[in-house]
Amino acid sequence: MDICKNTSAVCENIINFRLPRWNDLPDLELYMDQVIALTNKFIAPICSENDKALTASMVNNYVKLGAMPPPEKKKYSRIHLAQLIIICVLKQVMPIPTISELIKMALCFLSEQQMLDVFAEYYEKSAREIAERTKARLDKIRNDPSFFDEFLPASNAIRSQIELRISENIALAVEKDNSAHS
Repeated sequence: MDICKNTSAVCENIINFRLPRWNDLPDLELYMDQVIALTNKFIAPICSENDKALTASMVNNYVKLGAMPPPEKKKYSRIHLAQLIIICVLKQVMPIPTISELIKMALCFLSEQQMLDVFAEYYEKSAREIAERTKARLDKIRNDPSFFDEFLPASNAIRSQIELRISENIALAVEKDNSAHS
């Protein structure tokens, strides 16, 4: 089955993908075009063909929405890059205001460095687990094609939707809790 071969290749790419850590980011301030190019380079392997690349207007909107701090004298630091990487990964499944709340929540407990490093480690661990589970399902289908119904994209979409609802409820609870303490 071509579907199995193609999906297996995608799974291998996911298993081998690595998000940058804090120490992988440049330790100097960058201009907007450099930030966009670097962020797009970091996240390109995990973006679908339908995902828009990061643009200057997106960055400006993230700043306006409070999802990331404003640049200083039109220059962006590691903090900006770290938050943009997280935003770009999560925006595929969550609205920006929810992502903003999650970042604020994380920064209550972690430094910017820890936040990116923990996020990257968790992303990679989760991605590997899902890709390995998918490969096991592929092997099951190869051995017995009657298992194909278990592999339908809808089953993955359903799992994603449920995880998203749980994540949004956690973010809302944190936002309400933070508002109550303000």
